[in-house]
Amino acid sequence: MLAGHGEKGGEKVARTLLGRPGSRYHLIVDAAGLPLEICLSAGNENERAYLLPLLDALSARGLDPVEVWADRGYFSYQLEQQLRARGFEPHLSKPRRAGEPIPPGTPTRQVWRGRKRRPRTPDPQARHRWPVERTNAWLKSLRRIATRYDRKPDNYLAFLQLGVILILTRHF
Repeated sequence: MLAGHGEKGGEKVARTLLGRPGSRYHLIVDAAGLPLEICLSAGNENERAYLLPLLDALSARGLDPVEVWADRGYFSYQLEQQLRARGFEPHLSKPRRAGEPIPPGTPTRQVWRGRKRRPRTPDPQARHRWPVERTNAWLKSLRRIATRYDRKPDNYLAFLQLGVILILTRHF
């Protein structure tokens, strides 16, 4: 094979929102921010498809959470109904649709979306989700995880799991 004519990318690599190839990992943490379960997907796949399989993996290990907190990317009425049917209390942030009125007293700031400036409102449930954001920052501080160098998704997932183990050993 000639140099430079190999297959690009690899499995579980797809265009992200920024147009670059990438992967996305999905993480479940406890209230203290300790990682419980992690999985890997392509960068352009919807986040909602991975919430129930992660919760099923947690239930298979004997861990049954009472509440589920998630950001705006996981919101759908159908997913909320499925979570309630499984015995979880969902706290999914609801995205504000374009043209929907902003509640009075909500702080806003103007951001560019394409060629238009639009108001951005803070998420009122963000303070409950900061442990998962902190855990994501801990994982991304590891250079091997911050940039995916591995072609095979199993190798990258193994490094994600090593990062989870490192976080757990630092905590205990």
